[in-house]
Amino acid sequence: MTNKKISRFWLMMFVGLFALFVLLQVPATWLLGKFYPNMRYIHNVSGNIWQGEADWAYQDLQGTMTWSTRPWEILRLRASSNITLNSGQTEIHGVVAYGLGKNIYLSNMNGKVSSDTLANLVDWQWPSSDLKLNDVAFKYQKEQGYQDAEGHLTWAGGLLNYPIAQRLERIDIPPLVGQLTAENDQLKLAVRDSQQQRMADLSLDKDSMLDVQVTQRLLINAPSYQGQAGMDTAVVSTRQPLGSL
Repeated sequence: MTNKKISRFWLMMFVGLFALFVLLQVPATWLLGKFYPNMRYIHNVSGNIWQGEADWAYQDLQGTMTWSTRPWEILRLRASSNITLNSGQTEIHGVVAYGLGKNIYLSNMNGKVSSDTLANLVDWQWPSSDLKLNDVAFKYQKEQGYQDAEGHLTWAGGLLNYPIAQRLERIDIPPLVGQLTAENDQLKLAVRDSQQQRMADLSLDKDSMLDVQVTQRLLINAPSYQGQAGMDTAVVSTRQPLGSL
């Protein structure tokens, strides 16, 4: 390589790094107003693309969000940030990335979802135990669905009260562990007890339709349940949009 070509390479490298530095200093509130002027869920944005924070609200939930950009991910053709979400006693942190082909990547997702947050998502009387995320990761593409999912969800359980047929039922949930996988472009969650026995199975497709199967083993913890099926039998099966919960 000639000296002229070497000089041109370093000049291009310098210009590229300088442009990246300038881009990272753009105020986040300007960028949000430019590309998402009608965004209703994020408010009080401060900082820049490099790092910043904002308030967020969705239905009855509200909290804060902080981010810090991972610029080296540009080499993998991704825009990526470390994200932390807080809402009351809930805190989740991990890595969120957006790549070519409208791919969304979540990785290293850890933290906890409190019972107050769960009650805002689903209007039941939840036990006080937190739902914990352990190294959750997956890739999502709008046209194809979910791939490369992994991680665990753990829950200590407790007494859960839920409405059904205009009355309040209860079930004493044992400690549960959920294993995340991806199969047939769907996000799968296999829920097991502490002895790795089947309790429930959930799957979410690319159109946000949620399939739930609950086994006899889980339902016998409800005092009013009188079923006689085998323990591994799925005695309740539902399919509904995720948002309907």
